[in-house]
Amino acid sequence: MSTKKDLFEKVFEKAKNECGSSSKNALSTYLNTIFIDDYNFPISTKTISRYYEAFEKNEINDKNISIDVLNILAHYIGYESFGDFNQKNQLIKSDEKEVNVEEIVSVKPIIDDNIPEEESIINLPSKKNNFFEKIKLQRNKVIAGSGIATILASGGLFLNSINQNSSCMIWKENHYEEIECEETSPQMNAVPYNETVFQLKKITKPDTLNFENALDKVWYTKKNGEVEFYTNYGLHPENGKTLKPVTKYILTKYVLNNEQ
Repeated sequence: MSTKKDLFEKVFEKAKNECGSSSKNALSTYLNTIFIDDYNFPISTKTISRYYEAFEKNEINDKNISIDVLNILAHYIGYESFGDFNQKNQLIKSDEKEVNVEEIVSVKPIIDDNIPEEESIINLPSKKNNFFEKIKLQRNKVIAGSGIATILASGGLFLNSINQNSSCMIWKENHYEEIECEETSPQMNAVPYNETVFQLKKITKPDTLNFENALDKVWYTKKNGEVEFYTNYGLHPENGKTLKPVTKYILTKYVLNNEQ
């Protein structure tokens, strides 16, 4: 079994045990809630459903899944990251291969299906601060890669590089929309679908921002002399500039002082 497939098998198995249901919709809804409430990392129920379908059809290895999502899944089942899961999974497989053939023949294996999966999971602190400090660096690399893809699109090279991917996304006014890569054109500035980048949205009502709901939660950039606010960090979807975390100064000058 491949590492990625093994990862999803353990994730879905744990989710089944916790939510008490094995249906696709129930699992998708449950995991969506877990990832938002416990990890502050939104993965849509639609995306989780697609992963479940691909897993059931033994096609999960062909899915283009961001490293951020793989890290979250690995952390959910008790590992520090997908790399940690992959390394330990490979060690387990290596140990299994080194078992003496004569021992396998002479010794009857003992299999206890009653051992709960949770006992094999490393208990980590409920707070994920250390994990997300590490994942932020990986996430920035993913976002930067998407920015490079946008640049390639203007030269007509991008389409050749994404034809093999099943999904792309394009920016529409204040949010990303998913689209089949084969339906894109260079003018659309499409980029390969990425779950993390897909969550980025432009805040259309900046007058609702304040110190409590914006600091450490909202990012901004200046475009044509005006300040735009966004729901996540990364690159501006149109000009590729790095978004900056909003500060008290920016809120006071461009939002609070403009309130009537």
